Amino acid sequence: MKGQNVKNSERILNTLIDVFNQDDVLDRQLIWKRTIDFVDKRFINLSNELDSIESYKKNFKMNNRLVDVSTDGIESLKQRAQSNEQLFQIENQIEISKLIKQSLLNTKASTALLPANVGVENNTINSLLQEFNTLVLQRQKLISSAGENNPQVKLLEANLSDLKANINNSISAYITQLSLTRNQLSNRSQTFQSKVSGIPEKELQLRAIERQQSIKERLFIFLLQKKEEASVNLAVTEPTLKVIEYSISDRSPISPKPQMIYLGALLLGLLLPFGIIYVIFLLDTKVHNKLDMDNLASDVPVIAEIPQIKSATNTVFSNPNDRSALAESFRILTTNMNFVLPSKESGKAVFCTSTIKGEGKTFISLNFSLAMASLNKKVLLIGADLRNPQLHTYVNINKNQIGLSNYLIDPTLDWKPMTMKVFEKQPNHEVLFSGAIPPNPAHLLANGNFETLIKEAKLVYDYVIVDLAPTILVTDTLLVAHLADATICAVRANHTDKKLIPFSIDLSKTKRLVNMSYVINGVKENRSYGYNYNYGYNYGYGDTES
Repeated sequence: MKGQNVKNSERILNTLIDVFNQDDVLDRQLIWKRTIDFVDKRFINLSNELDSIESYKKNFKMNNRLVDVSTDGIESLKQRAQSNEQLFQIENQIEISKLIKQSLLNTKASTALLPANVGVENNTINSLLQEFNTLVLQRQKLISSAGENNPQVKLLEANLSDLKANINNSISAYITQLSLTRNQLSNRSQTFQSKVSGIPEKELQLRAIERQQSIKERLFIFLLQKKEEASVNLAVTEPTLKVIEYSISDRSPISPKPQMIYLGALLLGLLLPFGIIYVIFLLDTKVHNKLDMDNLASDVPVIAEIPQIKSATNTVFSNPNDRSALAESFRILTTNMNFVLPSKESGKAVFCTSTIKGEGKTFISLNFSLAMASLNKKVLLIGADLRNPQLHTYVNINKNQIGLSNYLIDPTLDWKPMTMKVFEKQPNHEVLFSGAIPPNPAHLLANGNFETLIKEAKLVYDYVIVDLAPTILVTDTLLVAHLADATICAVRANHTDKKLIPFSIDLSKTKRLVNMSYVINGVKENRSYGYNYNYGYNYGYGDTES
């Protein structure tokens, strides 16, 4: 037994053994008590029968004046007496068997104890009675622990019913056998009776009365003896179980085992972090840095990584002498772009796009154009994202400022006066805003006016940087992409899904995006991974991009 209280556990175990012993003693005492009750009930009937026979004998002898048996029939009577002795024994067994059978029939329940050891000289019947009482006790114990509806209880009840029927059949067969033996002895007694025919009929009747009296007396004495035996056994019943040693407790605790707890904690401490890290990497589908892009798009170069800028930090490269991490990253972008652009004397057009919104193409276009202007290059930045223009948000210009859409609608207008110098420290930088949002951006970009604008701008500026719409959402970019000398495709760390990269790779392979290179935006300085699965593919008016 396991427990925190040592003394209490020992007391429970010792008490359990004591109760088990007492239960065994009570079971055996119950059988002896049932035998005593059986004999007491039979004493009442036998006493009445004996009194009736003795009274009848007294009256018979007084009425017929009988004193002794005739001398001539003494020898025959002796022989007949021997036969009668055997007959008495048979009658005794028949009476006892009938009493047991009567008790068996009077006990309605098939689960009540039956009297045992009452003098039946048949081992089979005695064994069946003992087996029946054992099953009754077993059933009572099982009911106390499992209830009357337990399948084992039902099985025991069926066995008791069958066993009771077997006892009844065995007693009936035994009575039949005794009856046959009695008939044989009766015939033998009739033979002896012919030898004493001279004895007066009254004397024979007296002998019959005395024989009945003797049977009842012997039965009474026999039952009295069995009652005394049962009373003695009831009084001196000893338990069958002997306690050799009472319960003892171990000095040291058996549970919980500290070694097992330490081992489990160690294994959990090792497996749980690795499991969490494995699940995180398993569910991660975002692009994080250049290494991811090299694995996904080895044929398309990554020419720059733009660091993630805090919200309180200036996000515009407006000062040519700026030495921040943002400024240095865009200087790297301008240097690498010179290796990507074809060598020619006239102006060069660089288009900037992305796969979906929110990847920072406008942010990259603006700062890349400012970085180029800081190198004393004449730069024009065109806001060609006519559906969702964002340039005005960086310079606090009215969204409906006249610009590209106005020129595309009416090519007779001169686009040059529409350009604006927004940054004081960048005199070589000019911006042509997108203008009012038109109802048909794709039609305007494809009508040829945009191509004329790019050709004219190349003659005036060293670099023409064009901010275009995302490629996976609308067709605007693909309509004018052939006009570019190089194309920047913006990818945002921890935002762009890896499954979107094959789309831009396919555009590069099919030459729908000319001379394409990747720029990764929003890379954390410590190169750690972040997780955000709530990106969206919708691209509508009024959304802000950074």
